[in-house]
Amino acid sequence: MKCALRRYLLFFPGLCLALFSCSPYKYVPKDDKLYTGASLNVLDGKLAKDHKEFLKALGVPKPNARFLGIRYRLILFNMFKEPRKNKGLVYTIKRKWGEPPALLSQARPTLTENKMKDYLFSIGFLQPEVHQQIYSKKKTASITYEITHNTRYTIGKIIYPYDTTAIIMLLDSTARRSLVKKGEFVDLNTFSAERQRIDLFLKNRGYYYFVPEYLLFKLDTVHHGVADVYLKFKPDVPQIALNPWRLGDISVYGNYNQNRDSMYSKMEGKKGIKYTVFDNRETFKTDLYDRAILLKPGQRYNRNTHSLSIERLMNLGSFRFVRMNFIPDPDSAKRLLNTKIYLTPARRNSVRLELSGNSKSNNFLGSEIAVNYRNVNMFHGAEIFNFKISAGFDKQVGGQQQNSDAYTLSADANLAIPKVIFPVKVNLKTGRNPYLPRTIIGLGAEYLERRGLYTLRSLKFDGGYQWKVGRNMEHYLKLININAITPTDITPAFDSILQNDFALRASFERQLIIGSRYTFKFNNTYRAAKSFNLAFDLDVSNSGNLVSLFMHPSSDTVGAKQILGVPISQYVRLEGNIRGYWRINSGTTLASRFIAGAGWAYGNSITLPYAEQFFIGGSSSLRAFRARTIGPGSFYETKQEFQANQSGEVKFELNSELRYSLTKLFKVAAFVDAGNIWLRKDAIDKPGSGLDWGDLLTESAMGAGVGLRIDASVLVIRFDLAMPLRKPWLNPGDRWVIDQIRFGDGQWRKENLILNIGIGYPF
Repeated sequence: MKCALRRYLLFFPGLCLALFSCSPYKYVPKDDKLYTGASLNVLDGKLAKDHKEFLKALGVPKPNARFLGIRYRLILFNMFKEPRKNKGLVYTIKRKWGEPPALLSQARPTLTENKMKDYLFSIGFLQPEVHQQIYSKKKTASITYEITHNTRYTIGKIIYPYDTTAIIMLLDSTARRSLVKKGEFVDLNTFSAERQRIDLFLKNRGYYYFVPEYLLFKLDTVHHGVADVYLKFKPDVPQIALNPWRLGDISVYGNYNQNRDSMYSKMEGKKGIKYTVFDNRETFKTDLYDRAILLKPGQRYNRNTHSLSIERLMNLGSFRFVRMNFIPDPDSAKRLLNTKIYLTPARRNSVRLELSGNSKSNNFLGSEIAVNYRNVNMFHGAEIFNFKISAGFDKQVGGQQQNSDAYTLSADANLAIPKVIFPVKVNLKTGRNPYLPRTIIGLGAEYLERRGLYTLRSLKFDGGYQWKVGRNMEHYLKLININAITPTDITPAFDSILQNDFALRASFERQLIIGSRYTFKFNNTYRAAKSFNLAFDLDVSNSGNLVSLFMHPSSDTVGAKQILGVPISQYVRLEGNIRGYWRINSGTTLASRFIAGAGWAYGNSITLPYAEQFFIGGSSSLRAFRARTIGPGSFYETKQEFQANQSGEVKFELNSELRYSLTKLFKVAAFVDAGNIWLRKDAIDKPGSGLDWGDLLTESAMGAGVGLRIDASVLVIRFDLAMPLRKPWLNPGDRWVIDQIRFGDGQWRKENLILNIGIGYPF
């Protein structure tokens, strides 16, 4: 081990020497210079920071990327000669991780001048001046652009066309919602957005053939610094675009295939109240179209209704393509659009074999093989059926914990029906929602064996509903949630653990969970252009509340309420998880998470079922502590390092990490984690485990560390190295252990440094 360490210690300085000995000018031609970037010199007053950054970004080429002043990607490029083949490690380092030198000869200062003038004009500086100056040194060069932007114009009067035609009157009615406002700066982007707004406004009122390019904004700059705006139509707008249209016949092709396009003209359709369906195979039931398609004969064409119908159909998950054509009815004197809806079904049946490996935070490596069958049109109503059977194992490969190897076998079936099924008829209005509500029915079984400890068998059934509100919010309501848990084959070794842990022993008894669960999810992280995004999960579950009302045992004691000899669990559990992502710049993000949860067992139960309790620690939690080895509260005993089973009824956790992208593939992070779990009251066998709100902060564990992430888009492999900063089980005055950090001490490293290997980001 020492010899290997010496080799690495000798290798590292050699690697650094090789990296930094490469001259950045190695591939710069003798008659050229290394381009170090552009700067701006605004001669007449200040320019907003975002405008300056945009102007600066217009320059070409981009200077070589830097980190702490070092052109690290250029160094990687210079390390190797050009490879013969476009593959291999050398090619990856040189061409993908590295980048060639930015050269002065690649700069286009005159072109950049014109781009800067155009941009300044577009934001209201109608008479800008830009001049460039090249500054050369011995081997490098930069460019300074001197800008005189002159007066920035504001909007004066806004004049709309005057007429008594219907389309002109519509324009006048929407003027108060205009994005172009008096007193604001002239901005061509605003004018473009206003054209798009007016176009959508008209299309939602039947003007199918109107396009934004038919509108013109003209500026009159008679007054210095003020421009009057005239909205006009182009002189050659066709008459077809100036009149509203209504929908005529609607035809639905439910099993459309472009290769069989000619046969559809010969097919006889099945006439319905709203649609004529062309599908001899009856691939989908007609009532599915009634729920998903909002278009109706006789209504005015509406772009929002058109788009919403396509979204609803695609969100069902049963179609590969959805296309709508609107064609003028040649046989009608009225302005009617005959509508053709072409639906190409997705492949109905699919079978996928999955083989995966995993690394868990408690020093287990494992593998799982699974067969997943999926049917996306089970009963011809876009019902999605999933069946998965899997088998796997987890084997401990290191660390101090002496947990048993685990073997699992599970089977799960899930059916999602795109409508609300209820014992009585429910007329649920979905309005303008692009997602149809679903009824979800699930059935599952699991077998878990921990060699030398115990075996767990469980049967699950649930039924409820899932519905989304826009892209941000999603609701899950399981009206029925049943889980029968049966522990068997408990060995003397595990029984001795249960005898010394009262709460664990209670949670490993036979249990029947009969209750309901509600989950709410909010997520707007899809907004890539926003600097701050948020995600929030709320989970509320209960068991035994309703069933126990109908049960009257002879003795009102713990476990007295039973079904088929199995006690019914009674509890209420609440957990919230909020995550925020602040994008500081294009390569740096501050991500934070706060988790709070609590559970109450009562009546027929003295503790929560083991699967419903709270745990902390591990690769996606407090990374400086091994999973399930800290808490509850300030309780601790040496054997926790070997028996990782600590759980609690209350949980608070806070995580924050600064993420930085070195390259598209490699990311680094620095993080801090804090939190703990508690019992609601002190347990006799676990002194210090109860929650005292005054000690919430003083009994929180804390750790920090650094991480490396290999982000290959489809797969993220994460390495996080962490160390504890605060140990809640120590005496109150000794819990901060920052002053005990000894990186050069092998024993300290063994006891305190924890390497977490995970798949995906921690949150």
